[in-house]
Amino acid sequence: MRYKILSVFAAAAAMAACADLTSINSNPNGPQDLDPPSMLASALDAVGSGVDGVDELNVRGAGLWSQYYSEIQYRDEDKYIMRSGTSGGWGFYSGALEDFQRMIAKGQAASHPNWTAVGRIMKSYTFSVMTDAMGDLPYSEALKSDTTLQPVYDTQQAIYNGLFADLTLATTELDAAAAAPPGDPVGIGFATGDLLYNGDMAEWRKLANSLRLRLAIHLTNVDSTKAAAEAAAAVTGGVFTDNADNAIVTYLAVAPNQNPIYEDVHVGGRDDYGMSKTYVDSLMHWSDPRLSVFAQLNRDTDTVAITYRGLPNGLNDGEGPKLFYISRIGALWRETPNAPMPLLTYSEVLFLEAEAAQRGWIPGSAATFYNNAIRASMEFYRIPDAAITAYLADSRVTYVPDSTGLKQIAYQKWVSLFMQGMESWTEVRRTGVPALVPGCRAVMRHIPERLPYDDNESVLNGTNMTAAVTRQGFAASNDIAKPLWFTKRTTSTTYPPPVPCP
Repeated sequence: MRYKILSVFAAAAAMAACADLTSINSNPNGPQDLDPPSMLASALDAVGSGVDGVDELNVRGAGLWSQYYSEIQYRDEDKYIMRSGTSGGWGFYSGALEDFQRMIAKGQAASHPNWTAVGRIMKSYTFSVMTDAMGDLPYSEALKSDTTLQPVYDTQQAIYNGLFADLTLATTELDAAAAAPPGDPVGIGFATGDLLYNGDMAEWRKLANSLRLRLAIHLTNVDSTKAAAEAAAAVTGGVFTDNADNAIVTYLAVAPNQNPIYEDVHVGGRDDYGMSKTYVDSLMHWSDPRLSVFAQLNRDTDTVAITYRGLPNGLNDGEGPKLFYISRIGALWRETPNAPMPLLTYSEVLFLEAEAAQRGWIPGSAATFYNNAIRASMEFYRIPDAAITAYLADSRVTYVPDSTGLKQIAYQKWVSLFMQGMESWTEVRRTGVPALVPGCRAVMRHIPERLPYDDNESVLNGTNMTAAVTRQGFAASNDIAKPLWFTKRTTSTTYPPPVPCP
C-alpha cells in the first residue's frame, strides 16, 4: 500500500513538473496579445525592409534585374542563377501578413473599422507585391493556419479581383472623424504605431485609391476594360495629390531600426552591390540631375578620374573594371541610417494618371501629368528648381502623345522608381521599356519573369503548388523564364543579341 501511495505522489509531482516546464515557454514580460496600434509599426517595418531592402524584391533580385544595381561580387543573381531559399517574399505569410490579418479580425470584433481598413489596405499591398513577383498564390485560404494547413493556390486574376474588392471596401470602412478620441489610450484609430501617416485616416484612403490605380494599370495587357474601370474609380475616389502623401516607411538613426541598405553595409559589413552601367550611362546621357542622389562618385584614386561609373550586369566574379572604379548606391540610402524607404509615391501616381489619361480612361492632360510626375520626383530628392526646369525643357524629354507618349512615360517612371526595384521590375516586364539587355554571362537572353515559390512548399503543400505550376505552364516551381498572367505581352518579343564579354 505504501508503494501505491508513493507512486500516486510521484505521478502528481511529475504532472506538476510538466506544468512548470510548459510555463517556462511563456515570457512573463512579453505580451501574449496586442491591439492593432501596437502591431502596425513592426509590420510596416517588415514590409518596408522586405520590399525595398537587400533581398530578392529589390537589390538582390527585382532591382538588380531592372538594372539599377549590379552585383560586384557573388554574382549569381546578376546572371539569373537563383540560389536555394530564394522566393518572392514568402516570409510575409508568417510575419506581416499575419499581423495585418489580426488587425482586420480585431477591428471587426471590437467594431473599430479603422483597424480593419488599415489592415485590409496593407494586406492588399503585401499580397500585390507577392503575386506580382510569383504569380498564383495561396490567397483565399491563406492565413487560416488553425483550419487550413494546405491552402489552395488562387489564380493571379482571382487575387487581383480580391485586391480590388478589399481596397474598395477599405475606403468605405475608414472613418477619419473617429481616428483617436482624446483621453483614449488606444483609440479606435492609430494614435501610435502608424509609421506612414501618424493616424491620419484621410491619408490612408488616398493610399488605398493610389494602390488601386497602380494595380489597374498593371492590367493593361490582359484586361483593359477592367483596368479602365478601376483606374477611373480610383482617381474619382481620391489619390495622392502631393509629395506629402507619399507612403514612406521611416527609420531611426540608431540600431536596431535603421534602413536596410545602410544596415547591410555598416552593420553587416557587406559591399556586394554597386551601380549598374545601364542606369548610370542612361542618366548621364540624359543629363539627369538625380544621378548625384542615386549614385556616389567612384574612388578612382589611381588617375584621379573621379566620376560616376557603373558595372555591366551579368559578369563573372573578377570580370570588368576594378571595384574602386564602380560607383556605389547613393549616400541617401547607403550612408544614411534613417533614410526613408518609399512604398508608393506621388510621382508614381502621376505617371499612372499620365498613362490612364493617354489611354482615355480619365480626364486630364497626359503631358501635364507626365511633366508633373518628373517634377515631383525631382522635388522629392530636393533637386533645385532651375535644374528641373532645364531638364523638362530638353527636347528629348518633351512629351509627344501620339507617337511615343507611352514609351516616354514608361522610361521616366523607370528612372524615378530607383530603390523601388519590385515595382520597377513589374513595369519593365509589363511595358518592355527600357529594353534591357542581359549581361554576357546570363543564362537567359531576357530578364527573369518571376521569382520562385518557397522551397518548402513542395513538401508542405506539394499537391496545390504542383497544380498551380501546371496551370501557369511553368517548367517547375523555380521556373523564372515564363511570363506571369498580368505581364504577358500582346505581341511577340524579339530579344536583342547577347553582348560580348570583356
